[in-house]
Amino acid sequence: MAEANDHERRIEVRAEVTWAEGHRKVAVAGQPGVGPFAFVSDEGPYMPGGEGTAPTPLSYFVAGVGL
Repeated sequence: MAEANDHERRIEVRAEVTWAEGHRKVAVAGQPGVGPFAFVSDEGPYMPGGEGTAPTPLSYFVAGVGL
């Protein structure tokens, strides 16, 4: 990748997602030098295997757009 110049900024974000149980997954994400931060996602009980123990993946996506 090319070096960033005065008008560009390189931003790197890394994430690792592991399956926990049912539809529950754990993500660890962050930027080099900041974090990492962990968060959990689950589907609602309307999905077979979902238990509603955490926000859905779509909830995180929608919140991210707002942030």
